[in-house]
Amino acid sequence: MRDRFAPWVPHPACLALRTPPMSTPPSSTAAAGAPPHEKDAAFLDALRNVGLLPDLAGEELKRSLRVARGKGKREGSTQFRMDLLDAHYSAAGDAGIARSRRQVDRYFVHHESEPVTASTLLDRLAALAPEVGPIALERIGSGADSTLVLRAGDDFVALLDDFEESMDTGDIDIRDLEGGGSPTAMVTVRGLVRGVNVLLGRRNVRERLVPLRSDVMREVYVALPLTEAIDLARAGWLEEESAEDVMELGGW
Repeated sequence: MRDRFAPWVPHPACLALRTPPMSTPPSSTAAAGAPPHEKDAAFLDALRNVGLLPDLAGEELKRSLRVARGKGKREGSTQFRMDLLDAHYSAAGDAGIARSRRQVDRYFVHHESEPVTASTLLDRLAALAPEVGPIALERIGSGADSTLVLRAGDDFVALLDDFEESMDTGDIDIRDLEGGGSPTAMVTVRGLVRGVNVLLGRRNVRERLVPLRSDVMREVYVALPLTEAIDLARAGWLEEESAEDVMELGGW
């Protein structure tokens, strides 16, 4: 019989019942080093299989995943995949490596909130198409009958105005960024890309810019030959879903 004056010591089983188990937070280091989500891995494999992202492996993949995870988007989502690409092509701030990666894949991204003009976008596109040479945005004619064109040397390409078309394809209208009376006021990013693709075709360049399936905040393009572009479209990784749409945008 227990001494009535002895201090009471609870049985260990009581402690187990009364003391809630301590939760162990997931290791941030483990999360940072975890492999990509199944959907993200399939996306990366699809792009590698058509010749893109030659450097996105090993330590570079781990670094890019860590940066993308820091943005807080859900893994397996389109937003996360675009953040992952952005991290890779930004090359941790190394301007030389970033420029090289963008040139190799002809990677082009436009953010909806980006305060740019059509001329600025065209300069960026032209830098990814060195075979074409300098590209100018000009207007032929005047008034209602005038036509916006891209000119590269002796080649002219009429720009189609996408504004009247359905805007559910990821197009970003940039007319208001140039101001009311500007001759570049009726241009879209998609229209500029289509024009540059036609010029690439006239230089016998097999690769053309095609839009990756992206989020509503940005348009993302990479350059591929026709067969590879159609493969990505059929796999669901391009904004274009049919071979006909891919060929029309690519100028094939």
